[in-house]
Amino acid sequence: MSPEYASAVELVQREADPRSGAEIYQLTSCPAINDHIYFEVPYMDAGSRYVLFTRRYSSVGSVELWRADLERSRVTQISEPLDAVRGYAVSPDQRYFYCSSRLNDWAYQLLQVDISTLEERQWAFSTGGAQLRSLGGVTPDLRYYIQSAYLGNKRYGIVRLDLESGAFQVIHDRGQDLCNAHPQIDPSGSNDILIQHNRGAIADEDGSTILLVGEIGATLYLIDIDGENHRTLPVGKPQTDRVQGHQCWIGKTGEILLTIGGPKEELIEAGNLLALRPGDAQARVVANGTYFDHANASRDGRFFVSDTSPDAEIVVGSIRTGKWRPLCSSGSSLSRPQYTHPHPYFSPDNRWVIYNSDRTGIPHVFAAKVSDGLLAELDR
Repeated sequence: MSPEYASAVELVQREADPRSGAEIYQLTSCPAINDHIYFEVPYMDAGSRYVLFTRRYSSVGSVELWRADLERSRVTQISEPLDAVRGYAVSPDQRYFYCSSRLNDWAYQLLQVDISTLEERQWAFSTGGAQLRSLGGVTPDLRYYIQSAYLGNKRYGIVRLDLESGAFQVIHDRGQDLCNAHPQIDPSGSNDILIQHNRGAIADEDGSTILLVGEIGATLYLIDIDGENHRTLPVGKPQTDRVQGHQCWIGKTGEILLTIGGPKEELIEAGNLLALRPGDAQARVVANGTYFDHANASRDGRFFVSDTSPDAEIVVGSIRTGKWRPLCSSGSSLSRPQYTHPHPYFSPDNRWVIYNSDRTGIPHVFAAKVSDGLLAELDR
């Protein structure tokens, strides 16, 4: 059973965007660092009622998990303060939320929360000295949880926790350029893991990043759930401009959506939103006409949502036709902290776009209600 936590009404109804008709709601009001976590998957239940987010009262220190209810316009705290929280993940069926937190020097806890009922389950495990980092992922059969980790001696890797046996192991081990791996498990059931490869990255002896990526830029590759079958994807130099590090699986289609970075005027014309399937000789352009930044694919694999740079607009479009249009202005500053980036994602039913904004001067979580017929029009 889940412990009982207090809830409150924090929702503020904002404007309707005149271009799209999207109704804007500010889901959080507490003067804290409120963050909807990230954009690679929707941190929501399958029914698209609940939005998970984190809340911190300082830029350092513990993190609380919270849930916003789009039907009742309330937010509820769903965890005690957690230390060194990492590895945020959602099961492909949108039922469970996961995150890891530190118990002591080398002991960690994996927390599983049923997003709808808030029932909890925990696994305690030792990492043998590995420091857990970045985001996580869960296989569709809920057997394995994966996350990236610093392994010591300027080496990073991918670790796996067997949720049946409790066994923890390093399945993939390499050097400094895996410092920002963002491992993502294919939700279609292939159990392929998408890895971000920050070529040329430099770290110090403590695992802190000195240089996030070198001159050649990032690329992407795949491994399987055992850390084997390495396959480099034809994106990043020399095949394309550098990978921005903003990518996700396109629902259960087996394709990957990503953005590339470089000379903005050239990429706006040519298109910097790309897609490819493992085994493709080259990536295809999905859309052009703006500089796409953080892009998310809908769970049904039909649509994309992205923020744009440098204006922090949020746009939605069809992956099939490439047509897109502005949904709303985020008002985000696009500054250094991640919570100043909109990082928009679609709800599982495509009725909402959830994003971050510091338009008030304080980071908050927002929801834009997508007007009826807007996405269908773009898909024609």
